[in-house]
Amino acid sequence: MRPPLAAGVLLVLVLVVAAAVVTPAPAPIAPGGDIVKTLCAKTEYPVECEMTVLPKPGQKLDAAGVLRLAMDVVRAKLADARRAADALIADPKTARLALSPLHACVDLYDYSSDSLDQADKAMAVGDKDTTVVRLNSVFTYVRTCDYGFEDLHVTPLLSKQDDELAKLAAICIDIAVAGLR
Repeated sequence: MRPPLAAGVLLVLVLVVAAAVVTPAPAPIAPGGDIVKTLCAKTEYPVECEMTVLPKPGQKLDAAGVLRLAMDVVRAKLADARRAADALIADPKTARLALSPLHACVDLYDYSSDSLDQADKAMAVGDKDTTVVRLNSVFTYVRTCDYGFEDLHVTPLLSKQDDELAKLAAICIDIAVAGLR
């Protein structure tokens, strides 16, 4: 015997209400003067985020604009890390065993730059998922740089740069997840 229609409707309503209570929608982030602070507070590194994501005076930003500023910081740090790697490669004092991992790091920094470009393109068309995936690849690439040294039991020569880059990439990921729709 089937339950009466009213009981079925009541059951559906209870399930819908329960789902709404269990999975609240995130509060929208309104553009404005505190958007950098608001989004940085949602990252794993809020202090570092606020210290590095610096809008120009009077610049009006939305979440995508904040993310682009954070990505620009990563781009600049990637360029610095690449210069450091190139200098170590050119230095005759650098151990020959370290040259292969250094060249690999240069490639990984290039891949990271390409991933930032792809994340920017995905963001421009409103593709949050691809944006986050590409930002995750930046994080993975910079973390992978040190593995080449470790595999050869050589001191990672770029670990300081890679740690900073990983932190900045994590900030980008967190901003994208929190702010993009």
